[in-house]
Amino acid sequence: MFGKIKQIINSGSERSQIVKRNAAGSLFIKFFSMFVDFAKVPVILSYLDSEHYGVYITIASIIYWSHNFDFGLGTGLRYKLTESISLKNQIKGKQLVSTAYISMTAIMSTVFLCALPIIFNLDWQKILNNETIHESELLLSIVFVLFVYMIQFVLELISYILQADQKAAISTVFKPIANLITLIVIFILKLFSYNSLLLACAAMCVPIVIVLLIANIILFYKRYKTIAPSLSDFSRECIRDIYSLGLKYFMSQLSSLIVFNTANFLITYYVNPTETAAYSSAWTYFGVLVILNNMVLQPLVAAVTDAYVKGDYMWIKKCFKKIKLYSVGLTFLSILLLLISSYVFHFWLGDKLEIPISMSVVMSFYFILNIWVSPYLNFLSGVGKLSISALLSIVKIILYIPVAVLLIKSFGTVGLLFAIIMVNTIPNLVISIIQFKLIMERKATGIWNR
Repeated sequence: MFGKIKQIINSGSERSQIVKRNAAGSLFIKFFSMFVDFAKVPVILSYLDSEHYGVYITIASIIYWSHNFDFGLGTGLRYKLTESISLKNQIKGKQLVSTAYISMTAIMSTVFLCALPIIFNLDWQKILNNETIHESELLLSIVFVLFVYMIQFVLELISYILQADQKAAISTVFKPIANLITLIVIFILKLFSYNSLLLACAAMCVPIVIVLLIANIILFYKRYKTIAPSLSDFSRECIRDIYSLGLKYFMSQLSSLIVFNTANFLITYYVNPTETAAYSSAWTYFGVLVILNNMVLQPLVAAVTDAYVKGDYMWIKKCFKKIKLYSVGLTFLSILLLLISSYVFHFWLGDKLEIPISMSVVMSFYFILNIWVSPYLNFLSGVGKLSISALLSIVKIILYIPVAVLLIKSFGTVGLLFAIIMVNTIPNLVISIIQFKLIMERKATGIWNR
């Protein structure tokens, strides 16, 4: 059996072998990650009540917006560094990495300093629809999580470097290790305290920073020593290189940023924090499909960039035929997950949270659509053709909030999911398929080819 698997992995072109090794290497990591993600929810709920947990999720969602204030720097770095690696231009690679780290540090520092006066002048108890948590604890938790996230976003540039080097499997190991540490810390916290939002925030935010810091030190000391960041290698030209694509990626992702990072806030504000906890738990369950999908798609991004730079369209076409078969399998898995969802939720969460079947049905439908749209979005990101996506993003931004508020007021959380599907997912699917076909048939012109 293992011999047959090895034979499959080692068949095909060198690029295909790299993709298969990354996919196979990330298989164990993904399953380990799923196990830890599922275990984390009931463990945290045993320390925080459902309302405190819902407030934490909302805080994290609001502050996670800051991740996107790098204006696509990480994606721009991955694309340009993949080009440099493919063309064996090590000097340019070092300049790109140095410029990315220095720029990201400057951006995150600015975001933090600008956000502080805003944070201190807002009524967070009203915003988070909560009166049980003391205002000072809420404020301190928000500032702490923001500060830790700022550091995280700089350090996780190492993940983009690994992806550019077609080592995507390694880049996926950091989060599950951090989540495992979080579990251990929560177990320890339960011995000494209960229901502390600030301590829970520390347990859930600090481990990933520690793991990423260690990864940065080890990888730049050994494997990536020749491209390790330094002040002397900062390049203004590289800023233009990175941001020429990065800004397009940022704009194309801005609608998704608003859609997904406002979801928890809208549920908390218009429904209640407990409903946010239920939504987040259901998202974790059906999100297994995203993990399995990304297991295959993530290693492909850098490989697609490499193939596109070298004009190997035939390899890309063969890849997409196989991806479609994989998508069919994931669609059937999604239906199975829906059929057994009520039993899994009862076993997993007990009576701590109730997740309506209507939420499960609509969320399952969303993830099926996501399975089919993701390969095309990854392709467009890999080849740097994001202008049409950026333009479409502006339309979605204008439509989403009013549609989401209208539907969530009328149908609750299910209405929010319908808004996500209508405004974000279906337009992404239609436009990305059309652009993919135009590019592969060499018929893309104007904005479709930028």
